[in-house]
Amino acid sequence: MPSEKLFYALLSGLHATLPLAELRGVLEALGHRYRLVEVLDQVAVYEADAPSSRGVAWRAGLIHETGRVLAATEAEEATILEEALFIDWCGHVSPGDRVRVEMLRLKGYAKKQVPDNTARKLAEKIAPLLRGCGAEATPRSPTKLVHLIVTQGTTVIGLVEDKQPKRLLEAHRPQRRPFFHPGSLDPRLARLFINLARAAPPGPYLDPFCGTGGFAIEAQSLGIPTLCGELARKLAEGAKQNTQAYPGQHLVENTQWDATRLPLRDNSVQSIGTDPPYGRSTSTRGKPLDKLLEQFLAEAARVLKPQKHLAYATPHWAEEKAIEYTEKAGLRTIEKHYMRVHGTLTRIIIIAKKP
Repeated sequence: MPSEKLFYALLSGLHATLPLAELRGVLEALGHRYRLVEVLDQVAVYEADAPSSRGVAWRAGLIHETGRVLAATEAEEATILEEALFIDWCGHVSPGDRVRVEMLRLKGYAKKQVPDNTARKLAEKIAPLLRGCGAEATPRSPTKLVHLIVTQGTTVIGLVEDKQPKRLLEAHRPQRRPFFHPGSLDPRLARLFINLARAAPPGPYLDPFCGTGGFAIEAQSLGIPTLCGELARKLAEGAKQNTQAYPGQHLVENTQWDATRLPLRDNSVQSIGTDPPYGRSTSTRGKPLDKLLEQFLAEAARVLKPQKHLAYATPHWAEEKAIEYTEKAGLRTIEKHYMRVHGTLTRIIIIAKKP
């Protein structure tokens, strides 16, 4: 029988390592103690000291959904149907619940072993058990979803608890904001940086190179007090215009500043997540990139609270200098991830922690 605190996360397939890194960041930001039980292709199973997985996918950029693991078995139809009979359905549904069973087949796994109609067969199999709990299995107007997730040699039977807010993220796309400037990252990537930085209330979360305010928009939507600053006056004003166009604007303090000379007290910031300019689509304002990184990282280390995190990006040609300056500033590099942007640019995302 699975643990009452065993959960799954359905991860984006857009990147090999970042979705799992984001899951770790979200769980730590939420203050959960957790243990990764198994990592499969686009699925992570984890234990956590939490009553549910709610709030995890809701704040994520590269996590599609989370839920409770009801069972995990081989990717074989007969085994799946048999395993479903041993699930304590009355412990997971309430009288009046309408339960829909859906299959999510990832990357075409186990097409022969788990036919497309397995979800329908599972619904028929558990229908008497659900009726015994006062619930029913029906595809119409469900109150609860059971997902049959078929992945690499395994099927997870999961009760969906939380989903990524796709409509909200779509509404936050750079082209839909009042002020637009090229080079703004997709809202999902903005949330990724926030989560890699372990940002959480009461904050403050800091984006010292906030551009048009994309990271701040996501942070305010998550209820995290935020400091958003930019050197170029036009962009700083545009960031303020953008953050004020969305709910939660009272959580953001916008300003114009130089990120290499921050007007902030030592040890005053809970987390930092940012995408500094590279000197291509976004200007370094005449300062060499390595000098900008060195001075920014020294300031980041100064204002960041002990035991807190910084997540930032740098182009592949500056990777060695970025790591050197991170360590020189007194920060400890704990992870780095490579994200190909196009043929001439790979973005390196570095996560560091202040001792």
